[in-house]
Amino acid sequence: MLERLVEQRDAVTLVLASVTSVKNLSATQWATAVDMVEALRPFLDVTESMSTARSPTLSMIIPVLDGLIDMLTNTTGGLDVLRRVFVDGIRERFGDYMHDTELLVATTVDARFKCIAFTDDVRSRAKDATVDMMDRNTTIPTPTAPASTSTAADAAAAATPPRAGGIWAKFDRSRAVANAPSDTPDVHRRDSLCRELDSYLQQPAIDRAACPLEWWSQNKLNFPNVARVARDLLCVPATSVPSERLFSKAGDVVTKKRNSLKPGKAEKIIFLMENL
Repeated sequence: MLERLVEQRDAVTLVLASVTSVKNLSATQWATAVDMVEALRPFLDVTESMSTARSPTLSMIIPVLDGLIDMLTNTTGGLDVLRRVFVDGIRERFGDYMHDTELLVATTVDARFKCIAFTDDVRSRAKDATVDMMDRNTTIPTPTAPASTSTAADAAAAATPPRAGGIWAKFDRSRAVANAPSDTPDVHRRDSLCRELDSYLQQPAIDRAACPLEWWSQNKLNFPNVARVARDLLCVPATSVPSERLFSKAGDVVTKKRNSLKPGKAEKIIFLMENL
């Protein structure tokens, strides 16, 4: 509304010239209005970006907040005091979002953003958190017992176990260590997950206007463990706009003159309105 007022400044001034009961804005006030429009414009860009139906997933929160704070901080001129108030309000509202594990992982597995906007420290934490989540979602194969190759001689030896100690004491201790359960498979599995994540991160990021879910639909076989994490996190909406939009559509479907629709029929009509 303020931007519209600034655009129509000449028309408003002309109309108010013939209205004695209403004073026109002074030159200083008009200049302040122009500066306020420029200071608020980044929030308009954020609102438009986060209100679309396809792209606003959980992974957009960090890039959007980071870009908004950077723009407000590095822009000079006009209402610098108002910009600083905006930055303080954002930081108070969202806190240290760079330490939110789910946001870091969601941004990492989004093929549009990955770790591009992270500093070295944040990138390292994001990769570790992503590998941890990949490890939790990985199905560990159950080891199968090797086939028995015992012979009659082995059975006889088992019936009369050798005497402990003596010259075989050192060998028996070494065999006990060698036969002890090892965590090597876990280490190998984590190394494999790290290599898969690194391979995914080395792929070029897709365009910001592209859909990350469509990209994962085409590449889930290449990075199966990363794809599982992406499937869990990228379905989370970043705002309540989609649900509010559905409520508005439901209000257009179920009206006073159509209040006898069965729930199943109303659901189908709303689905068609949203997706056609």
